[in-house]
Amino acid sequence: MAESFEKLTPDSKFVLINAHVNRDLDHSVLTNLYQPIIGEQAIALYNLLWSLSLNDHNQMVLHKHYEIQSMLNSGISDLLGVRKRLEAVKLIRTLMSPKRPDTLIYALNEPLSPEQFLRTDILSIILLGKVGDSTYKQIVERLVTPTPDLGETNDISASLLSTYDVPKNLVKNIPGVVNEAKATISQFSNQADQLSFEPDSTQFDFKLLLRMLENSYVDEASVKAARDLILSEHLLYGIDEIQMSKLILRATNLSNNQLKQNQLKAIITDSFTLKQAQDRQPVIDKKPDRQTTTQNYDAATKQLISISKTNSPVAFLRQIKKQKNGIVTSGEQRTLSELVTLRVLPNDVMNILIYYLLVDEKHSTLNKNLMSSIADDWSQHGVVTAEKAVVAIKQRPLEKQKEAAKRRAKYANQRRVTVKETLPDWAKEDHKETAKSAPQPKRQLTEAQKKQLKEQLDQLKKPGK
Repeated sequence: MAESFEKLTPDSKFVLINAHVNRDLDHSVLTNLYQPIIGEQAIALYNLLWSLSLNDHNQMVLHKHYEIQSMLNSGISDLLGVRKRLEAVKLIRTLMSPKRPDTLIYALNEPLSPEQFLRTDILSIILLGKVGDSTYKQIVERLVTPTPDLGETNDISASLLSTYDVPKNLVKNIPGVVNEAKATISQFSNQADQLSFEPDSTQFDFKLLLRMLENSYVDEASVKAARDLILSEHLLYGIDEIQMSKLILRATNLSNNQLKQNQLKAIITDSFTLKQAQDRQPVIDKKPDRQTTTQNYDAATKQLISISKTNSPVAFLRQIKKQKNGIVTSGEQRTLSELVTLRVLPNDVMNILIYYLLVDEKHSTLNKNLMSSIADDWSQHGVVTAEKAVVAIKQRPLEKQKEAAKRRAKYANQRRVTVKETLPDWAKEDHKETAKSAPQPKRQLTEAQKKQLKEQLDQLKKPGK
């Protein structure tokens, strides 16, 4: 995926596949639920790709990216970021075939239904963070129409088998063409279901957690329903199975034995912002380190990389804030939560980014826009280890210098104008006065004037005169 980002140019080729070409898009879902998260540009790109796919009808028609750029008036780097947001919410998948590495395959997915979207905790949490409580409630009211209370009723509808006569032997032995159709649907359908948004975690054993809660009063189904929330909180705070089981017990309603997800999240947030939690030893990452050498780094950098790999982002942030006599703000926790939920960067890379912003750049708090911008840039350029993050940080001053030089050159070019040398008015006046006072050149006498002058001089020389 990283290579496809780096090599993408306006001439890069792509084809579209869409298993849902015979269905209409629900634009109210796109506008109300997806657009606040991914933005107008991403929705425009999705609609354009969907429109192209309807004309292509899965015939593998070859396109080039400048076609998208010209229609959306977008640069190639902007297009990459927009595409990534569509991938994050599972509206498209980007595939590469080893047989045709020069051509990308964009597989389009249908948007989730309002019920599917709002039941997906991660999407709901991100949407809530974007629009706030009041607007979130208004969106739900617009898209989800509650059934009116009809009181006590009896369902007297006819059943399928009471209306249609289906041979029992065919029910037991499904005809081959039916099985073939099911296999075809299973093979080619690429609809993003709710489980596909579940955070990846090789460090948390969810089955072990369920076994720990077997003999408790907690309803197992309610715990399974909160799976993605539990994994997200584990990735954010580094909570292990034992700690999580205790927190779940505290967040369970004793009257109906149901786990309350909002209460679980609130308890976790409160627990890990207390001073006692700040002094707790950080949770050790049980995932083996990625094989990247640190032998070329100095001792301090090696120690930083080691710490980044053995701490969750919140624990790492808390340690730095404690050294600076500061506190972890609720805004910083939301920023980290959103990045962890999207799985933009591994935890150790996020920790290096936190260190860079708070220690190297000396920011007092984590700026959401700046952190998201750098995280997006690193993700696009394949910064997937703490070691690569350190290299990226060392290169940032050079990049900043180049950008500053470009800005200065641009500013200088804008100010550089052709100057026509002219004298001010006072200089012109002086020039005139000087010209007036300057001695005039002597005029030459004519021959008649010379003769008259000579006669006058001769008269003066005569005696008696």
